[in-house]
Amino acid sequence: MKKRRKKNIVKYRKPVHLNIGVVVFAFVLIYFLVYFFNFLTDKHIAIYEVENGRIMNTAYYTGLVLRQEEVTYSEEAGSINYYKKESDKTGYNDLICSIDKDGAISQEITAAGLDGTTLSRDELLEIQGIITDYTSVQSDMQFYNIYSFKENLNSNIQENLYLAALESLSDEMNQAASSNTFSLIRAQKDGVLAFYTDGYESVTADTFTPEMYNPSGYTKNNLKGNTAVSSGQALYKTITDENWYLMVPIDEEEKELYQQQMGEGENSFTIQVTFKKDGRQAYATASIRDYEEGSFLQLTFNSSMVRYISDRYLEVELGSDDQSGLKIPNSAITTKEFLLIPSDYISQGDNSSDQGVIKITTDNRGKESAEFIQTDIYDTDEENNVCYIDEESLSVGDVIQKPDSDERYTIRETGEKEGVYNMNRGYAVFRIIEPVSNNSNEEYTIVETGTSYGLSLYDRIALDGSSVTEGEFAN
Repeated sequence: MKKRRKKNIVKYRKPVHLNIGVVVFAFVLIYFLVYFFNFLTDKHIAIYEVENGRIMNTAYYTGLVLRQEEVTYSEEAGSINYYKKESDKTGYNDLICSIDKDGAISQEITAAGLDGTTLSRDELLEIQGIITDYTSVQSDMQFYNIYSFKENLNSNIQENLYLAALESLSDEMNQAASSNTFSLIRAQKDGVLAFYTDGYESVTADTFTPEMYNPSGYTKNNLKGNTAVSSGQALYKTITDENWYLMVPIDEEEKELYQQQMGEGENSFTIQVTFKKDGRQAYATASIRDYEEGSFLQLTFNSSMVRYISDRYLEVELGSDDQSGLKIPNSAITTKEFLLIPSDYISQGDNSSDQGVIKITTDNRGKESAEFIQTDIYDTDEENNVCYIDEESLSVGDVIQKPDSDERYTIRETGEKEGVYNMNRGYAVFRIIEPVSNNSNEEYTIVETGTSYGLSLYDRIALDGSSVTEGEFAN
């Protein structure tokens, strides 16, 4: 019987086939993870591009209005009707109002003023024009103007109706006039009309005192609200000068700022004024008036008097945007320390126009040697005769020598300068800034252009100056 042979079974191993897609994916994934990790851990410098700009320095005040006002008083008692509205310009002998002692004619005139059907076509077109002018400039942001518009429209309608009624009652009026029971009051001089009194009519900029300023306790008497007057009672007042004044209280800090704006040796300056009532702007001549109780800013205007004739107190925004420059965020502003050396020690290299100083060094054997060190002069204080230089090539304790002299100076003082870090070259370079006087707010500062080691338009600067160091690269 034959023996059966044992067979050795060898397991077949498949060859490894490398999937190129998996390799590429793994490589990209590792690269992404490394890049993402570096992105999270690296410091990133936010960049701001410098641009031209200006900042309106503003402050809000309530000012007292003073004008040249003359009050006309009644010489008799009776019922009264007005034929002019507030802010109307009037000339000599123009009809202002009428006084009826008996009241019969006045009653008929008043009744006629309630009947709008008697208005002529021209009068209706005039009213339509008033409405059109108002709607063309009205906005939701100035809704309060509708009240002055309503008053102006009603006054215009009433004026036309009263004049028409007066003309139709000419016979009765002449008869009453002959018996001295009816009189027409006419203007005695040219000017602009106002129909209220408040006790400030005789106050001028020269006679004003701080005790007169009392916006919270202010009241005025509306003369047109009267249907009858007594002898000696105010009828109307006439403003005879287009110039007017606004007295604004200021504290000591504000006074100092305005004095700086005014300049040394000057007694006035020009300032832009925005009226909160209607958003209109005007320029005023400002001067500071000092009293025992405090200081006031006197604003003198030569226009817009008629627009605010009904107001005694006005809320205004004061500011000036005359100066402009480079606009930079305040977050970019930081400080850097510089070495202070006397200006007399600055010299030039023998073979170049580079500025620097002669540094004296002593070796271990006590032998002295002189070396010209090129330095960047960031700023010069002419009053104190010192220069601001970088600490990169010199340091406190170094000895320098005055050119063409044996005098020496040991560097020992430092000083700080405001500036920003310029990132144009991809790394941080400190640049000194010179803010425009009184031209900054909580977010931005306006700095001068064309300064030495300063900024230029479209320079790229670090947005957060406090987090950057000299020479740091932008990522």
